[in-house]
Amino acid sequence: MRIVTRCLLLSLSLLSLSACQQGVKSSPDWINNPGSGAVGSATTHVKGRHYQEELAIARARERLAARYGVEVSSVLTIREKVVNDHAYVSSNKEVLQQINRTEVKAHVREIWHNTDKDVVWAWVYPVTD
Repeated sequence: MRIVTRCLLLSLSLLSLSACQQGVKSSPDWINNPGSGAVGSATTHVKGRHYQEELAIARARERLAARYGVEVSSVLTIREKVVNDHAYVSSNKEVLQQINRTEVKAHVREIWHNTDKDVVWAWVYPVTD
């Protein structure tokens, strides 16, 4: 009887462990294999999720630019306004990426937020005209 009880408990434990593993989110393939693009990440930011995403995008853009030997210059202006407990955020971004008078353009292809670790991943890709 004791052996049957132990076997039953072991079976239930294994079943619950396998159910837990199915709920774990795996990261997208592009994080480890960005192709012609570049990936950047950012952990929790003191000013919130918007700033966290912007930092991840900036890091990815810098990696892409470095691949072309480019120096990145960007200006980000963010305006925040609070009226009667409602917050309003607007931003204006200027980005210049140059290599010997040749402009390198990139766009954000995808953003993924790992909620378990609060890490935002951004995937940027070069734009070809």
